[in-house]
This record gives sequence, C-alpha cells and structure tokens, in this order.
Amino acid sequence: MTILCYGEIDLDIYVALNRLPTMERSAWCSEDFENIGGAAANSALWLANWGIPTRLAGHDLGDDRPGDVVRQLLAQQPLLDTRYIACHPGYRSPRCQCLVTPDGERSFITHWPEEVRMTAPSADMLRGVNWLNLDKSGPLPLRLQAAQMAADRGIPVLINDIYEPDNPILPLLDVLVISADIIRTHHQQEDPLSLASQLQGIGDCDVIITNAGGDLTALTRGGGLSTMSPPVVQVVDTTGAGDIFKAGLLVGLLRELPLPEAAKWGAAAGSLMCQYAGTTKTLAPLGEVKALLDRVSLGDNSFDDGRRGD
Repeated sequence: MTILCYGEIDLDIYVALNRLPTMERSAWCSEDFENIGGAAANSALWLANWGIPTRLAGHDLGDDRPGDVVRQLLAQQPLLDTRYIACHPGYRSPRCQCLVTPDGERSFITHWPEEVRMTAPSADMLRGVNWLNLDKSGPLPLRLQAAQMAADRGIPVLINDIYEPDNPILPLLDVLVISADIIRTHHQQEDPLSLASQLQGIGDCDVIITNAGGDLTALTRGGGLSTMSPPVVQVVDTTGAGDIFKAGLLVGLLRELPLPEAAKWGAAAGSLMCQYAGTTKTLAPLGEVKALLDRVSLGDNSFDDGRRGD
C-alpha cells in the first residue's frame, strides 16, 4: 500500500516567540531550529515514520544549503520515495518561517513564493499508488492534473481546504477535510455544516469538518453524520496539525475503517502533533497515536459550532 503526497515541500524555520512583533516593539525568541515543512512533506514524513510506504512530490528543491538540508532529512526515512523531487542548479529552495507564540498559534513568512517550481504529476509517479493526498496551497493546475489522473486510474483522492462550490477538483474527490475555524474567519456568511453539505453534494464525497480543537463532524456519502471530540492535550505548536490529521486519517482509510473511525485516527494524530515543537522535528511513533485513540469520544449526531480550545 503506497500513498502519494503531492504539494508543498520546503525548509521551515521554527521560531518560538513570546508574542508577535509589532511596529517598533520587538518580540523575544526563546528557541529556533530548522525542520522540513510544507503540507505534503509533513504528511509524508509522519506516514513513512509509521511504516507506510509513501511517495513525495510537488515542490522542487535547489542545489543550495536549504535544499541539501531537506534532502538529507528526507533520506533518513527508508520508506519514503523522493525520486520525483527535482533539483535545479541556481534555484532557491522554498523556505518558510513559522512564528509560534506561547498559545501554540502560528504565523508564517513565506520566502519567494513566486519562484516556486513544481514537478508535474505523471503516470509513473502514480504507479502503484493506493491513495493520493493533495494539499490546496499554491497554483491549482498541477494539483487538478494530479487529481484527474488519479481519478482516471481509480485512485481515491484526499484533499483539504476547498470552500468554493465551483472548484474543479471537487468532483474528483473521495474525501474532503475542511475547517470550521477557517469558514468562520473567511466565509462568515456560511454555516460550516451547510457549506459541507453543499460541497458534499457537488463532489459526491465524504466530508470531515475540523474545528480548531473542538468537536469534529464527519459526513458520509450515504448521508450519515457523526461527531467526535478530540483528546485534550497540552498544546506547544499547532503548525501542521491539519497535515498530520490527514496522515492519521489515511492510516484509518488504508485499514478500510468507516469514515468516523478513520477520522478518530486523524483526531488522535493531529492532537499528538500539537504536543511537539516543529511539525517534523519530532516524528512520534504510531503507538503514541494508538494511545490517544481511546480518548477520542464519539458524540451524537449534532454539530457543535463553538470552540473548545486546542
């Protein structure tokens, strides 16, 4: 069983701050380090660390020091196939600064996004793949091409953060993960459950609504609706929590669990990641995810739009 994670790959610079800086008022840094980042790379590293054969592609790297760091760290995972990550002489590898405050919230500074290069999906890249895990960040055309190629080959597709009913990827999906917090912030006229139902009807896909540490909701193609409460943990850093949620979800989907049971794996994995600084600096073993599964409680068939705190 192989998962292809296609999308963002970069070098993250984690910076722990006492608060975000403002004009003429500096912030204090208590810790900083580099680790691999980008939504696709985050999911891929955790999956490979859990013993799942994983293929990573999307963003290309340069022949510079950041690119060398990323390649060296990726090479430490024997089950991670990176042959489709191209290297370009003279190209600046994608980088991102992650500014993390004591409450675990993060802000990002993305370096030279207009220069980012991506390797196009190919038939060879999809050969032997059982699930395609896409992220939504960046240009649409290549991700749309990947989704279409996967759908044509009967490979199920998972993606996050589609909120527009006219998005051309939507009809190609099998599972969509969206955020009630993002809907409240950026689509204030929409009710999360109503929007999820609309997107599900167009995409004929399963939909999971995450909720910033609060109750999750899973809507199945057959019309089922389930809620669950993720475990309460001590939050250090929420960077990449959604990416690791998807990695955990994929563990459940590979085991052919019903959507709510698979979503429990996602909730446990995302919560676990929040206890560590840096999305990929510490790759927790699958046993730690399993230990949190019993703390994910299934609720009734109602949607809680309120925040519980991370």
